[in-house]
Amino acid sequence: MANKKSKERKLEECRIEALSSITGDRMRVELMAQRPRTDDSKDRLDTTLLQTVRERLTEIESKAKNAATEAELKDLLEDGEVQGLFAAYFCPVNDIHDEGILAIDTIEGWGIPKSSPKRLRDLFSEKLKNASSDPSSARGALHSIYAEMDAWGDFIDDYENTMEPYMNWLFRCSVGMLLGSILALYFASKVPFLVFVALLLAGATGSCVSVMGKMPALDASLSGELDAYSRRVFTRIGVGLIASLIGCGLLGWGVLPISIENVTFSEALNACVQPSSPFSVIVRGLVVLTVPMLLGFSERALTTFESRFLGELHSPAKKR
Repeated sequence: MANKKSKERKLEECRIEALSSITGDRMRVELMAQRPRTDDSKDRLDTTLLQTVRERLTEIESKAKNAATEAELKDLLEDGEVQGLFAAYFCPVNDIHDEGILAIDTIEGWGIPKSSPKRLRDLFSEKLKNASSDPSSARGALHSIYAEMDAWGDFIDDYENTMEPYMNWLFRCSVGMLLGSILALYFASKVPFLVFVALLLAGATGSCVSVMGKMPALDASLSGELDAYSRRVFTRIGVGLIASLIGCGLLGWGVLPISIENVTFSEALNACVQPSSPFSVIVRGLVVLTVPMLLGFSERALTTFESRFLGELHSPAKKR
């Protein structure tokens, strides 16, 4: 019963969004058609096309009010956006050039790849400039610019809707695992096995922070990265976790002779398991947690360890 109510509520929210978008598309067309224009025959309003667009928007709105599924509402929303693009064909001749340039500047201001607005300028700037002599071609160019603008607007909405849940999830996981690693290390003196738990949680924390710091930019659509981002998130966290564990093992083994103020990683671990004072646990614990977090944060750590460790194993024996 609760699941059914949840679906109905989600459907109504989607319906409100679709109807609001369709209303916006209608206003876009109506406001453009109401702009003052000259008495020139080339600037005459195409009333036949305007009537067709109005009827089509009314039909789409009626269907949206009675739609039974979210998929149907999404299709109707997109149909409304297509009709809204016809506002370009009702633009007065004197406004076509300014409208086109303003739309391209708006797209450029969204921080999208510079190749897109540059391509629009290269393709349509000349047609926009010749609006007075060839308004039909200029309005067609404005229609294409509007279409590109709507496409990027939809992508930015999808980008935000995709990235925000990931960012919230990664942030909560990072804070939770960091606190968990601190608690595990604190009780490691009583249960030594908790050292492994602390190292794993610290490495996972570093990996999550690394993923948050390298979220795909808006141009991710060009490579398809956004569509496969869920898989990439878990892959990068897994790689960072394994690299962190390998690095901690090599540091504890002494293969990588690194020390901080003459204190090695293995000595810091030992101080946490067999503390001599609460202060030593805090100081050494910071070192113990910092190292796996740094290793998990760096995606190149695994490659470094492989070249350092396996390279030595496979190096040819020296001739005597």
